[in-house]
Amino acid sequence: MGLQKTSKPTTTEAPDFLMQPFREVPSIHPRDSLAFFADQLRIPVAELITQFQSAGVINLSEHSFIDYEHKSTLLDFLKRKHITTSQIFEDKAPLANRIEIVHSINLELLKVLARQPHLMHQLDPRKFEELVARLLEDNGCEVTLTKRTRDGGYDIFGRIKGIIASPVFLAECKRYSPENKVGVEVIRSVFAVTELHRANLGLVITSSSFTKDAIKEKVRIGDRIELKEFNDLNSWLNRYDRG
Repeated sequence: MGLQKTSKPTTTEAPDFLMQPFREVPSIHPRDSLAFFADQLRIPVAELITQFQSAGVINLSEHSFIDYEHKSTLLDFLKRKHITTSQIFEDKAPLANRIEIVHSINLELLKVLARQPHLMHQLDPRKFEELVARLLEDNGCEVTLTKRTRDGGYDIFGRIKGIIASPVFLAECKRYSPENKVGVEVIRSVFAVTELHRANLGLVITSSSFTKDAIKEKVRIGDRIELKEFNDLNSWLNRYDRG
């Protein structure tokens, strides 16, 4: 299954939702303190302490220093609690060691999906991830997919080209059937991963749609998280159905 040389639409600028500048939540607390972390997560300090306690991290106060190990322990707990998988995030290797570039979605398939977008529900999950990566790439992003055997809480690592700071985003892809909506647990998990890796933006992209609670959670979090569903993918695909 070698790469097939095909022409593709001219790369455009990144979508508006990817161009939003990173905004750190104002905080009166010292950076890397638990209280500062709570401010970034937009939750009360007491609630964050309770979450840490549930994850097995005790004796914390709002003044406690929160490091990578603390955050990783909390993320492990959240993934075990909210996501149906036996794998938890435990990979501390540099991002460069965990990613692979994938270019196996060719123009012919994109044209078919542009005309019959419902067929994306028949793609296997990995092929759906490749589709999303290709769409993001064609929209002005530099993207790589995480390897199949790793579960770090996200599927795509991306950088937005054309901006001096080259903001980083992490995307989680959910190839769900139309009736299976993405729930609030996924949104919380992706936001936790985004915070853990200090990425500028977290994306949740699905072939279905989102529950009301998931949408409310996105509104609560703000512009650090973006949700894209079937209709958005269909809109991105429309550019391939020309001529």
